[in-house]
Amino acid sequence: MNADLDHLIHGFLDGTLNQAEGEQLNQLLKSDPNAADRFAEASVLHNSLQSGFRSGTLATRNTHPIAATPDRKPFSSIVSPILPWAFAAAATITAIIALRPAPINNEIPVTSDTEKHNTGFAILTHTVDPTWSGKSPAQGDLLPQGLFELKSGLAQIEFFSGVSLVVEGNAALEIISPDEMRLVRGKLRAHVPPPAIGFQIHTPQGTVLDLGTEFALDVSEKNSELHVIDGEVEWHEETGPGVLLTKGEALNLSGEKTPPITAEPLRFTSSGQLAQKIAAHQIQRFTTWQTRSQTLKSQSNVLAYFAMDQLDSWNRELPASPKQILPGAIVGAKVVPGRWPKKQALDFSPNGSRVRVNIPGQHQAVTYSTWAKIDSLDRQFNALFLTDNYGPGEPHWQILDDGRLFFSVGLGKGKFHHIFHSPVVWNHTATEQWLHLVTSYDVATRTCVHYLNGGEISRSSAPEEKGVKALVIGHAQIGNWGLPTREEPEFAVRNLNGRLDEFTIYNTVLTPAQVQSLYQVGKP
Repeated sequence: MNADLDHLIHGFLDGTLNQAEGEQLNQLLKSDPNAADRFAEASVLHNSLQSGFRSGTLATRNTHPIAATPDRKPFSSIVSPILPWAFAAAATITAIIALRPAPINNEIPVTSDTEKHNTGFAILTHTVDPTWSGKSPAQGDLLPQGLFELKSGLAQIEFFSGVSLVVEGNAALEIISPDEMRLVRGKLRAHVPPPAIGFQIHTPQGTVLDLGTEFALDVSEKNSELHVIDGEVEWHEETGPGVLLTKGEALNLSGEKTPPITAEPLRFTSSGQLAQKIAAHQIQRFTTWQTRSQTLKSQSNVLAYFAMDQLDSWNRELPASPKQILPGAIVGAKVVPGRWPKKQALDFSPNGSRVRVNIPGQHQAVTYSTWAKIDSLDRQFNALFLTDNYGPGEPHWQILDDGRLFFSVGLGKGKFHHIFHSPVVWNHTATEQWLHLVTSYDVATRTCVHYLNGGEISRSSAPEEKGVKALVIGHAQIGNWGLPTREEPEFAVRNLNGRLDEFTIYNTVLTPAQVQSLYQVGKP
């Protein structure tokens, strides 16, 4: 019977049973506790294998078969929590088989709750005016294996091993692993705490092996130097014994006989100096933005502008420009730091958070612009700006749970709107990044354009039958949608799990050059 039972169980788990075989398995599980025990064991193994192949972990695991011994406990005693499910499943197997479509090419379906994975050996934690050649990582990005060229500016990189580097452009470095890299050219200063001892940096002349220290490298075609700022390092050329250097010592790496040199820490940017430069840079960026912000408040094509620059946690009004736009009403949202230390933003993650606004009039075009820092997209729809209702001409702007921008315009009762999707603008690796999101819509051409960080990412037009005579906003909400009523107290959860900093609505379609200018002035 075991062979037949195994055939039926694995057929069910693989989705290949027919109706008669399903009924046979159903009866066996109902009548024989040992059969149910075997069914539970096979199910656990099946799920473990499926999860293992999906995560790629099985290739590195040693597996050993469990020996059959007389005193071996029944599997049901080990996985007793699964058995109630197994017996319940037995009662409905026939119905499941009847309803489940046959698998295509015997593929195992991947569930939506699989564990997320990242790729990378280090994090780009801070930058000051960086210019990259080739790969252009953003602050907060994970850095995978490969070459990175910083043409100018400063960058702080933190390896997962614990090593922290301050790199000065013009530099080129290759990341190899969490505890190994190559400096092709340029200057860096490395801090290596005890857990990261053994970190290696390869250069064209040889390899630096850390022994718990702070050291610096200056690598060029003509002359390369190693400076030990604190602790000890070993220098290894391709041939010959290693050289031990201690605090205050330095070495010319050219291989030629040169006079001894001493370490010069001030030639290399330290983490403290980097922090000072970041602070000065942020003040300069904030001042530049303030000048542009004052211009926006009186700009003729600005329909509504919420600068979010003078917020008070106890004042629940959001100042607005121009004068004919009334302040917004802040509900639930928290005042939090914005793009710069002296700048504020609103966090919409608390339940029910929103800003209630009223934008009067009819418009032939609209452009939405905001800066968003998103923690997660754990709702099906994540609100950016939506009208209270969805009548003819009322626009809705939000982000889907898969990271795409979603823009649509209401067409009236019983009419199905046209949806303008963008490519993915956010995933879980971007939680520390401020994103500049812009979407424009033109009534005459029914054209929608999506932008991310100053660059156009999609442009499409709706068919003529999906057009409207004008756009109407009226009562609307920043960061949420859905007002409960006495008759219908339940509402959809759409509040953005994250923060917004500065929100602008234009009554014109901005050009790509104008959007790029907004990004350049407003980026942190």
